[in-house]
Amino acid sequence: MNKSEGAVRLSLDFSVEAGLIVFTRDGRAQFGWRDLASGRFHSEADGRCINEVIGAIEFNSDITH
Repeated sequence: MNKSEGAVRLSLDFSVEAGLIVFTRDGRAQFGWRDLASGRFHSEADGRCINEVIGAIEFNSDITH
């Protein structure tokens, strides 16, 4: 890990796109990420696969949790 400007940054490459808002067929929206290897979306809250995804938009934030 590298420390830069007070934040810790990982120096490893990950096969996910971070920061998505995922929309499902039942009208729900949740924070999630997409596994680039499988193409599946997963919940930020618990890591479970999100079923019946109809779309996703990128979410950018200047605050990391």
